[in-house]
Amino acid sequence: MSDTITISGGGSTAVATDELFADATRLGGAATAVAAVRAQAGSLEAELDAIGADRGGWAEPRPAALLRELEVDLGRCEADVEELRSALIASAERYGSTERAIDGLWQFGGGIVAHLLGSALTTPAGLLFAGGLALTAGLNAAAAKAWGSTPLNDWLAANQALLSDPLFVRAVRAAVDSVDEFAVGAAQLPGGGGLAAVFGDLVNAPESASILLGVAALVGSKALVDGPVSVRRAEGGDRAGDGRAPAGHPSTGPERGVQAPDGFADLASRIPGGEGPQIRIERYGDAGDPRWLVYISGTVDPSFVAGEQPFDMVSNVHGVADDAPLDALRQAGAESGAGERAVREAMRAAGMSPGDPVYFAGHSGGGIIVHELVKDPGINSVGGVNLGGPGASAPTREGVPVLDVAHDEDLVPAVGGAGRSSPDRTTVTRSALDDGHRYEGVLPAHSLESYRDTAALIDASEAAELVELRELLAFTGGGTRAVSEWIAERDVGADDAAGVPLSRSTDGPRGR
Repeated sequence: MSDTITISGGGSTAVATDELFADATRLGGAATAVAAVRAQAGSLEAELDAIGADRGGWAEPRPAALLRELEVDLGRCEADVEELRSALIASAERYGSTERAIDGLWQFGGGIVAHLLGSALTTPAGLLFAGGLALTAGLNAAAAKAWGSTPLNDWLAANQALLSDPLFVRAVRAAVDSVDEFAVGAAQLPGGGGLAAVFGDLVNAPESASILLGVAALVGSKALVDGPVSVRRAEGGDRAGDGRAPAGHPSTGPERGVQAPDGFADLASRIPGGEGPQIRIERYGDAGDPRWLVYISGTVDPSFVAGEQPFDMVSNVHGVADDAPLDALRQAGAESGAGERAVREAMRAAGMSPGDPVYFAGHSGGGIIVHELVKDPGINSVGGVNLGGPGASAPTREGVPVLDVAHDEDLVPAVGGAGRSSPDRTTVTRSALDDGHRYEGVLPAHSLESYRDTAALIDASEAAELVELRELLAFTGGGTRAVSEWIAERDVGADDAAGVPLSRSTDGPRGR
């Protein structure tokens, strides 16, 4: 575990720790201050020259001459400070270049391995091995549902260090972007290696998810089939409240006051943890100028077959697929994931209009939804923060900043692939686990608690990029305003996904 966070993106090719960026910012401020003093010395020296101070009866040293020397010395000091600042930034640039080169090698190697594995799959031995894996996975899922524990799950828990190894996480990130190379190899196409090289950069995690949904619909699979979703206000035993709605808030139900957040740690602490309401909405400002914060739960149900819980893997796959232009060609299934549709419905029911300023925060699968809502031009998004969600490949919206936070040992962000750079995306990473320590759960680095710790480190950082992102939260205007919580449920008896979106008129079922 490390208390040092690494920052990348945000329109820069530099990658470095927050301390390095903060030091560079301080040095930049010092250079500006020295330049201001040098300018004052030069101005005063000119005034003394104008009145002929050095030609009078002044004893040595002459005042104007001293100021000229001071101006020269301050110029040297300014140059030294600027040189040191530039050296720090150059160091971060070199580190960034090295990281990009390493990522490129991982992607290249992942493509080659995927192509070879795909080619091997079509052999009798490969088919037998793949069938055995599929059978084992199916039996394990059935056993886990029946008895709650299986030998495979127990083995994974006992060997959790493998799943949390940063090298394994990096390998998964490369593998996710190599599905097309695997498919080309499995198809045994002539010149398959060349085809894989050509299309390798075109088919990444979102495209792979979209293809997966299309195949599932084509074969009539029950897996990955989404359905309609509805939301209701959490009331009574769900949470405390005084039963009154604030002015400008049309929904009935108990409300309570909440203080405006002053940092990312505050945001992280308010993201639902997966039990009870999955959506939390805070309203600031007044009736004529409402401003909103929306918090979105992570994945609650890991199932790939849709159930009543809409925050599941079915919704996650739809959310990732929605980031691919290819997904517009898919003619069957839901336009977007049930979780996203639930958040849009909760926003509408809470009284939000498309023009109202809103900031989003989500964990895990909720981070996928954050990216989907932030990029929607029909929503007046101020920004968003994604804690541990696979959002690296999600497109961004110009002028709307998003903060992606991922732990080195967390497998979940890796399933989003290597990602795409954007001036509106800033990424913060750190090591969240201690070597040799045994943690509870299969993916300890993915826990919301560990991301809350990282959010506190981001708040403590003096790096200019993070300070600027933190200052965005002042858009609420501060003070104490109302919070409402929402419970989402999927109708598993319906065939098509429908909902009431805040702004996307095309949301809902696709044509059959």
